Amino acid sequence: MLTARGYWFLVLVAFLLALGVVVLPDYTVVPAILGLTLFAWFAWEWVMFRTRVLACVPRMRAERRLVQGGREVPMVWAGLPFEVRLCVAHDGFARLPFVFLEDRLPQAADLDAGSNSGAYLISAEEPANLTFTLKAPGPGVLRFEGVRVRVADVHGFFHVRRFLRDEVETLILPPFTDEEGRQRADKRMNTLPPPGGHRLRRPGSGSELLDLRDYIPGDPPKMIAWKASARRDRLITKEYESDVPVRAVLFLDTSEGVRLGPPGTTPLARMAALASGVAQAAAANRDLVGLTTFDEEAALALKPARTRIHMLDMMRRLAEAAALQPTPRGAPPEQLTRRAYPLAEELYPELTDRKLNTVPLSRLWLPMLERWWGWIVLLLILSPVLTASSIAYFGPNKIASWWIDTTAKMGLSLIRNSFVRRTDGIFGLFLRFGCLLVTFLLPSLIGGLIWLIYGVRGWFGAKKVELVQRKRLCAVMAQLDGTGVDAVERLVHDDAAYAVRVGKFLADRQIRVPVPLYDDLGRFRFRSPGKVQVLAAELVRAVSRARDNELYVILADLAELGPDLGPLEKAARVARARKHHVMVILPWPADLPGPDDKPTPKLPGRNPTMKAATVLDAMAKHYHEQFRRVRRALGRSGATVIRVNETDPVRVVLDRLDRLRGLRTRR
Repeated sequence: MLTARGYWFLVLVAFLLALGVVVLPDYTVVPAILGLTLFAWFAWEWVMFRTRVLACVPRMRAERRLVQGGREVPMVWAGLPFEVRLCVAHDGFARLPFVFLEDRLPQAADLDAGSNSGAYLISAEEPANLTFTLKAPGPGVLRFEGVRVRVADVHGFFHVRRFLRDEVETLILPPFTDEEGRQRADKRMNTLPPPGGHRLRRPGSGSELLDLRDYIPGDPPKMIAWKASARRDRLITKEYESDVPVRAVLFLDTSEGVRLGPPGTTPLARMAALASGVAQAAAANRDLVGLTTFDEEAALALKPARTRIHMLDMMRRLAEAAALQPTPRGAPPEQLTRRAYPLAEELYPELTDRKLNTVPLSRLWLPMLERWWGWIVLLLILSPVLTASSIAYFGPNKIASWWIDTTAKMGLSLIRNSFVRRTDGIFGLFLRFGCLLVTFLLPSLIGGLIWLIYGVRGWFGAKKVELVQRKRLCAVMAQLDGTGVDAVERLVHDDAAYAVRVGKFLADRQIRVPVPLYDDLGRFRFRSPGKVQVLAAELVRAVSRARDNELYVILADLAELGPDLGPLEKAARVARARKHHVMVILPWPADLPGPDDKPTPKLPGRNPTMKAATVLDAMAKHYHEQFRRVRRALGRSGATVIRVNETDPVRVVLDRLDRLRGLRTRR
């Protein structure tokens, strides 16, 4: 492909050839020889560039490695920088003197240091190495699409663009928290009477011996029972009543409503990070933690455990949940096309090539019969045929007589008031017959002109661009799915199927689509009332499988579900009847004050409009009232309801675990 420099160089060579061959052939041959020499050199450079491209570009490959903490890792931690080491090579026989590489950055990470692009010389023995540092702000999935490749000659005459696809997905685990300050809470005053085998009232480090077990690497030396170890010839650890692990189950809401928001800062991502902190803190206390993710349709449970493999599985589950994208429900197809087509054109340039993925003009023609008035235009076009048909089948009638009489009068008036009246002979006869025919076919001509103008409008303007992009995008989707040309026609004409398929294409590549939050009646589209039934069923199932007093932590968006919380209230009463504890942590908008906070005074420099202030106040009051309703409803069932930013949720959960540990009975 010619660059602007190559185009103007070719124009200069053509000018020299024309000057030497046409203008100055009798005076000098220097311009002609110089022009031929430059053209031959230009053609040789094109042949060499084409040979290098055909020999090397199809054989290019990319290898990407992620390094964090000085070693190669299969997954990365959120909040910590990591290196991306990219190696691009080929096994062709030629050498590419100038290759510009640009690694397409994933949506879930930001560039922290270095550069993700550069110019290189690539040969079979000398690959290109690109190193830069990324940092993921939150948990999710890190998706690398590939590398943009631009190959050019050293003179800048030709260039070729390719996209080297290397689709790699890596999990971004929730932040690794420092749990030294999040160990068990301070020991409270004992509430049980001192006689018997109970603990004393005074705070301290002493506890009643509960059991002896085998030593596990990591147990403190002061907990080793040396006499029992000497008798059994192996290390035995003492286990006190307050050191017995407590089970906790986390219920994480993954419905559509908590997936809304900017990537990495959605309510789901924040709740996943909170669940990760609770799980790591509980694991540091040797407690058993389970995880149940649920939405409005189903739930997926992970039994409580405290092994490293279990903790990694939980981190993976939280990372996958944080990466979930909202379904573009209600988004117009035009908006989806505007976001998906540039992405498809970048990732699949060979499938969106205009020479391959063509759009015929017949597809761009606007069908007029889709409008109600199009049938009226059709009747105008067919009016002469309908008149003749009525006479042929039904004989002379009033409608046909009126039509023929009206057109005849109009034709005679046209003849009398034009130059046709003064024309004699055979030519005048033909003109008179033409005037009568034109007046008879005048409705058909007017209708045909309207049909032509309306249909040709599809060949120009924004409608044409939108339809062309949609058809090409549908062809790309059908090629990726392997569904054939039938799928292309279906996606072009079915807006619902098109929205689902393009939404999945964007969600897989972590591209957010703005969706309408409220319907025409002002109701929230993403309430998801069905998740209450699923959550209540999972809570009752966890109670039925409980071995001792357990803690159930529900991280869910229930603010809009006040009237639908009946099943969850019953499940919470069942859990409280079995001496379990239930905590509900609700996500909260970062810019919205709490319902119990004092209103902050307005800054002197800010003067919002009355409409914006009214809307914000109404929204805050509505959200506060919904939160109070949920807190009252679940509070009557014995559950504790807090906001995610009200206090340190991890500390609150650990305190509740310690309370369970202190109140549990000896077996």
